Amino acid sequence: MHTMRKHAPTRLLPAVLLFALVGLTACVAEEATPELVDPTGFVTYVHSSGVFTLDLPPEWVVNDTSDATALNVEFSPPNSPEPLISVYVVTEDTLGGSSTLPAEDFGITPEAPPSEDINTLVDVYVRTFYTLLDSTVKDMTREPQPDGSIRIKFLIDAPQGTSQHNDFIQLQPPYFVALRIRLPEDHAQMRTLARVVNTLVVNKDAGWVSALPDDRANRSVVEFASLNAWTDRNNGFEVAGQIVNNAPLALEFVRITAQLYDAQNRLLSEQDDFVSSDLVLPGEYAPFSIVFSDGLPPGTVRYDLHASARYTDFTARTFYGPDNFALTSDANFDENGLLIVSGQVRNEGNLTANLVKVIVTVFDAQQRVIATDTTLVDDQHLAQGDSSAYSVTFVELGGTPNTFLVTAQAVIQE
Repeated sequence: MHTMRKHAPTRLLPAVLLFALVGLTACVAEEATPELVDPTGFVTYVHSSGVFTLDLPPEWVVNDTSDATALNVEFSPPNSPEPLISVYVVTEDTLGGSSTLPAEDFGITPEAPPSEDINTLVDVYVRTFYTLLDSTVKDMTREPQPDGSIRIKFLIDAPQGTSQHNDFIQLQPPYFVALRIRLPEDHAQMRTLARVVNTLVVNKDAGWVSALPDDRANRSVVEFASLNAWTDRNNGFEVAGQIVNNAPLALEFVRITAQLYDAQNRLLSEQDDFVSSDLVLPGEYAPFSIVFSDGLPPGTVRYDLHASARYTDFTARTFYGPDNFALTSDANFDENGLLIVSGQVRNEGNLTANLVKVIVTVFDAQQRVIATDTTLVDDQHLAQGDSSAYSVTFVELGGTPNTFLVTAQAVIQE
């Protein structure tokens, strides 16, 4: 880090669920299989907390992984490699806590304070379960249901194949309830599944309350730091900051999504971008900047930030990290008042570096990010001991510069 030197200027989901599930299958109608769907053959599972019950075939396997912070119970047909149904329950205040920044932070007076509604909690739920998987989640959509619940439809691509999922989310104060469903390919299992789904009953008076997780358990895999937001000279709205990797493994393809909301929690606009670094090691920071070039929509009172990523695969094998480079750097203002950060990069590692780039982050006195940019060095191919120059000009700053940070990284030359 360098100092700037300025040289110039309850029952959940009744018949609606049955319709929704069957409607999602592309199967041809078949003869019913009474031994599978006859409800008189079901038994009632009662969770030990008293929070919910579920009717299911007696041969189904129950796997309860609940702890003090959440109820999490899986239900599987015999010999099924994966559960078809899971019930996840927490109290609302435990799930809450999205990365939300009030509009006052960028000079807008809210008409009313934002309220925590089901969509906000669904955002947190999705980030908790589906933003960091070794498999790929795609085609995710949300569908409000007549009973006030929300159905989340999506596919998961995994090495063992593609699976189709429906999660039904509903608030039953004080509980947030997620009925997580993996749609089977077997038509008979689908009919049984539809019957089971419609028997879920939540007891709102059970008295069970989620314990608050300790600080370590409560940490997100990706957290935000050094956040800042401003309106630029072209009336665009810019959000900048850093992410920190709290995971035990390196992350790649770290995508930041910024969302603008009005006082009624309606989504007005959304932009996303990847962080500058190709790979973020555990405990490391990486800067980002997202620009809404059309500015703030009328009625904007706050913005939310969300992060998604995946554990490294290919990138880890080709990444040539900052530890392999020595840097010199200097910061000055040119005759037009533009900040220029420049210097030299030297490859001190044992391998040849290709596509060498530097990432420059500028901070104000409060350590908020006021600018960040990335550039390739002049000579993008550096053998061991070779050096090359770089220069980054900032035409937009979101505050008064105080310190700056420069890092270098590359791809291993094959």
